[in-house]
Amino acid sequence: MRSRIVVCLVLFLAKVCSLPAGLSDAPSLRAGVARVDITPAGGGVYLGGYDSRISPAVGVHDPLFARALVLECGGRRMAIVSLDLIWFPSERVAKEAKEKYDIGLVLTAASHSHSTPDLLYSQHLWKPDRFNEVSREIEDKVLTAIGQANGALFRARLSTARGDITLGYNRLVMQPDGRRKPLFRNPERIPYGPVDPTVGIIRIEDADAGTTRAVLVNYACHAVCLGARNLEMSADYVGPMAEKVEKAIKPQAFCLFSQGGGSNINPLFVGTGAKEETNEDCFRRAKVMGELLADEVLRALAHARPVGGPDEIQWRQRTMTFANRWKEPSEEYYMPAGPIELGAATVLINRRIGIMAIPGEPHLSLQMMFKRDAPVEFPLFFGYTTCGHPKWPEYIPDIRAAAEGGYGAAKRTFIEVGGGERLVNQALIDLYDMKGMFFDKPEK
Repeated sequence: MRSRIVVCLVLFLAKVCSLPAGLSDAPSLRAGVARVDITPAGGGVYLGGYDSRISPAVGVHDPLFARALVLECGGRRMAIVSLDLIWFPSERVAKEAKEKYDIGLVLTAASHSHSTPDLLYSQHLWKPDRFNEVSREIEDKVLTAIGQANGALFRARLSTARGDITLGYNRLVMQPDGRRKPLFRNPERIPYGPVDPTVGIIRIEDADAGTTRAVLVNYACHAVCLGARNLEMSADYVGPMAEKVEKAIKPQAFCLFSQGGGSNINPLFVGTGAKEETNEDCFRRAKVMGELLADEVLRALAHARPVGGPDEIQWRQRTMTFANRWKEPSEEYYMPAGPIELGAATVLINRRIGIMAIPGEPHLSLQMMFKRDAPVEFPLFFGYTTCGHPKWPEYIPDIRAAAEGGYGAAKRTFIEVGGGERLVNQALIDLYDMKGMFFDKPEK
């Protein structure tokens, strides 16, 4: 009898030890999620994205949210905050998250909806007290979301999935002279390319309850379905996407969104600009686009694959300085002369997920370059994302785009030619370094 028990014990231990890493061991990764409404109350709020828009918002069509995901492993703690904002270069949030919650890295990923408060370029339109009040209020609420997520950590497992759907077109269209011109309206919905139809998805599960607690969706397409005439605050297509995903997954689960390298990608559902077009028409199109994206996310989630272990979080955070492409400052775009400085970050999770996060509006080609060369199974490119640095570098084109021209390639861009590739290369160096793949001495 005793020998039979010993044999059974040996077989059990052998089976456990043969399981893939991350399944046999209890996960050491912990996560926390939270959502906070950041819609400003009251009037005097100016929306961003269109210089022609000089009147304040007239109301709220749908609420704006900060959705926070905190990840902790081995004593290291980071946060990803998805924001229904056009941009969010805040020093204060990262600084106070470190002081209050010991969070070493905060990525604030703006969806870039052009129907959200502009806390950067339209300051001259705001009443000074109102601008400062709204800026402080939104920062407070973002910190609240981070604090709530940090205070409700659970044992977590990650899985990844990829969707495939083309909802955008490349708005820089090649002309016969070899230059590109912007096509902001595309009523025929011609799928000009190149685009990236890939939807990158990370699912965060409660390892004990077996329930989905958060889904992070990464997709590259401008959030401009509503156009310049809209004066109601809205998350654009990202709002209905997140709402449908959240309704479909378990209670108390949230859908975060990170914008990719979508600076030159417009939605096929963008407003036509015709006089007879109503605001209701634009909101209807945004809803259709958002729900199409949600449907693809839910379809892909059914085939999500566990990331596995060993659980590990690493990152590199740095400030990089670039020459200014132009000799003269541009008062039109609020960019002074002199060097361009920005903060960037690279994240490696479980040695399988690699995130490149940069502020400003990067071109799609930079996303494709990073995803092609990153030494990980699941690379994600976060554009419009800050990590505690206050500067916003505007558009970031690749070398070819800088030569071919167009909006965001030879206009409203200031970073030196080749700066985009330098950013990608630094992220790749960081990933290889974090994986320990560089030789520490000459190879024999």
